[in-house]
Amino acid sequence: MPINLTKGERVNLSKENPTLQKIKLGLSWDIKEGVNADLDASLIILNGDENSKMLADDSLVYYNKTEAYGGAIKHSGDNKTGAGDGDDETIIIDLSKLPAEVHVLLAAITSYNKPETPATDIATFGRVKSAKVKLYNEQTNEVLYTFDLSEDASTATSMEVARLYRKDGEWRFTTLGDVIGRGLNGLEDVLNKYKK
Repeated sequence: MPINLTKGERVNLSKENPTLQKIKLGLSWDIKEGVNADLDASLIILNGDENSKMLADDSLVYYNKTEAYGGAIKHSGDNKTGAGDGDDETIIIDLSKLPAEVHVLLAAITSYNKPETPATDIATFGRVKSAKVKLYNEQTNEVLYTFDLSEDASTATSMEVARLYRKDGEWRFTTLGDVIGRGLNGLEDVLNKYKK
């Protein structure tokens, strides 16, 4: 039975699940009727400094760059509609294959308008329903934790969802739900915060 997390909760994955090597982050959502929007899951790879920055300009895994570190991180690709049951986009992470320089993996969700949508009709998260993040044990496909995103971001287009990080040699996970931007290009708002 998965544990439902709230904003700001922290979990020591290494202690709670000592054999855990591969995890999967799953994002699911539904678009409200009449809304022309697309949500995307991204993973930003950061150093371990107090003011974390991207390791390099391309330290990002998303629908247009679906792998990093020889497949240690894999994105499932773009789902443009959110239709159907189950996860709409997933990111698989093999913790055992990540290089030592990777200290923080920041999961973000961004929304953007499809080209045919008027620029004044911004696709905010308030126009999406049932948005949820799940953290799985990828080896068993068991859902370990869930985090409901529908609470505080009705006017946002980009959000930091969760952070996976190393501390004292252990992997930890914390839920965030922090709004970054409210503009037309949510992903750029996220990247601008973390670029060197």
